[in-house]
Amino acid sequence: MRRLFALAGIDAAQWAALTRTYLVMDLRRSGGPKPAGSRGDSASALPLAGLLIGAFMNSIVIALLVFLVRDTLTAAAGMVAMAGMTISMLLLVDFAGSVVSAEDYWVVAPRPVTSRTYFAARLAAVLVYVAAFAVLMSIVPAFVFTIRHGLGAGAFVGAIVATVASGLAGTGLVIGVYTRLIARVPPDRLVRVMSAVHLAASGLSMAGFLVVMKGFEDARIRDFSIGDLGWIWYVPATWYAAIVPAFAGAGGAREVTAALAALVVTAAVLGGAAGRISLEFALRLSEAKTATRPRGRQRALVRIPGFGSGEAYAVATLVRAQFRYDLRFRLGILGVLPMTLFYLFLGWDEGVLVDPFTGSAKGGAPIYMAVAFLPMILHSALQSSDHWRASWIFLATPADPARLLVAAKNFVAVFVLGTYLLLMAAFWAVFYDRVWHAVVHALIVGAGAHILLQGAVILSPQLPFAKEPQRAEQSARLFMLFFFGIMFVTLAPMLLPFIYARPPLTIALVVLLAGATALLEWGLHRRARAYFAELEFT
Repeated sequence: MRRLFALAGIDAAQWAALTRTYLVMDLRRSGGPKPAGSRGDSASALPLAGLLIGAFMNSIVIALLVFLVRDTLTAAAGMVAMAGMTISMLLLVDFAGSVVSAEDYWVVAPRPVTSRTYFAARLAAVLVYVAAFAVLMSIVPAFVFTIRHGLGAGAFVGAIVATVASGLAGTGLVIGVYTRLIARVPPDRLVRVMSAVHLAASGLSMAGFLVVMKGFEDARIRDFSIGDLGWIWYVPATWYAAIVPAFAGAGGAREVTAALAALVVTAAVLGGAAGRISLEFALRLSEAKTATRPRGRQRALVRIPGFGSGEAYAVATLVRAQFRYDLRFRLGILGVLPMTLFYLFLGWDEGVLVDPFTGSAKGGAPIYMAVAFLPMILHSALQSSDHWRASWIFLATPADPARLLVAAKNFVAVFVLGTYLLLMAAFWAVFYDRVWHAVVHALIVGAGAHILLQGAVILSPQLPFAKEPQRAEQSARLFMLFFFGIMFVTLAPMLLPFIYARPPLTIALVVLLAGATALLEWGLHRRARAYFAELEFT
């Protein structure tokens, strides 16, 4: 093994030490302000646990698709497409910390570590997570191929290999595109260019996911065999799908050739991506953080009620500055935003345009998911930052930590949830029978989403940008909050039309939401003051 590493120009001992360090760092206790005496050891593994649980839940969703589709190749193509886009989306959300980190240059560069050794260690650490996620995501579909499609153990192995191979290829493609940007774009433009590409790539991933989900809703497609289409064999996703019948012995020469091509492409993409990660890229990311200069309009937030002074103004200014200079935070936010459009289009034909006050709207669940999901995930993104060490200032100034916590929640409620609800109210007003129906519906849905946000903050109080980020943290939050919001999504479409049809129940609901909001706000202040009473910086 050492000879192979030496032939590739990699120091085996350094590679092993760096890879082990990258993996162990994700399980250690994160830094930042914590209550005195808090160990936090168990919480350090929560992001990885949440990510793996999310992978298994995705596995169940994909398995349902595989179960409904009769043709093996078509079912495998759907599995590979959904798994590949999910993994690519996770990389996009966590790219700035998972693939190349700006801090790597200042830690590794002064030491006798070559760029080849560095990129090999970085790539190995990333591939460990991608492979583990892909294996868990393929377990349930693999059983479905074995039992439902009756293909035996070969299909079980083939489903896992196909998912892992497509995930690794997607990883290599994402790394290749972004490292090329880092190498060619000047530092003063890098943040803006990466943000635009990141937003576009996230949108394309969600659009592809939407096309697959909508396409397989058609019974004709579920009964169709894509292998009969000549042009489909020129699509790389079909090559990965062919691995399942090839391993099961149910495919011919065409499937075997396509499966071999998929494995060759995966190796080639990973090889090309590995050669692009170097310490120079970490330096350029670090330079990009300081290349952007502050802009004008520093006092714009003063005119917004509630954010003109004190802790509220400090938090609003800090969020704006972090979005401008913290690449991890910026890319994480931009990676999530396309999901709101995804849910909107997903619910387009499920009742999202039908007036719920007429009593006929029974669907539209995806739009409720967007309203509940977006504020919570964006608020959770405010908790960690690459600049977490500067959070000592929260404890060294007269600022009230409890007010800072509430201000961060209010910022998300006003600027994110409020803006989204205004847009949705205007959108609904075009299609609903009465404009006031759209306004009242938006207010009630927004109140429910705000209550969920309050509950999330009470359960996990954190000062803004005061926590050291961990690998896969943002991705794990996506999955955990996704399933947390399922309750709201399930109840709202069923109950709201029933309640709106009865004015006394509507009035009672408004009173109940207002009372619950006030009670939770009071509880949030008490929880925050108790939690931060013995806060210390570690």
